Amino acid sequence: MRERWVTTIMVRLARADDDRRCAEIFLASRRAAFHWQPAAPFDLEDYRRSVEDEEVWVAEMDDLVVGFASIYHPASFIQNLFVDPDWQHHGVGTLLLERARAHLPGPARLRCLAANQSARAFYERNGWVVEAPPLPPENPFILYRK
Repeated sequence: MRERWVTTIMVRLARADDDRRCAEIFLASRRAAFHWQPAAPFDLEDYRRSVEDEEVWVAEMDDLVVGFASIYHPASFIQNLFVDPDWQHHGVGTLLLERARAHLPGPARLRCLAANQSARAFYERNGWVVEAPPLPPENPFILYRK
């Protein structure tokens, strides 16, 4: 009989020394997911700007940060959820989404680019419902609530 090794995903608050790895994930994930946009405008500094004034949670597997979520408490909003493309489809995103939601009071919200079909399907599989449809081209985002 073949042994099966299961790697545990640990979710914890991010530390300052996680910034570089989170920025790399943010960049790689956006380039992979936003295939309809040119990759050139994305850079590592985008991460720092995107999580400013937010609480960041990271997912680790075998001491490697493989994803992160950031939440903005005043609006009960999940601002970011990104998983390293090499670690997607291993439960990392679901675990991060659940942890982020657990730290927000009342109904939580998040937004997703309408063109990002895989992310939309992911959120809907996880029980998030559309609160406001996109109003392209001014607002190409869908607002979700749970």
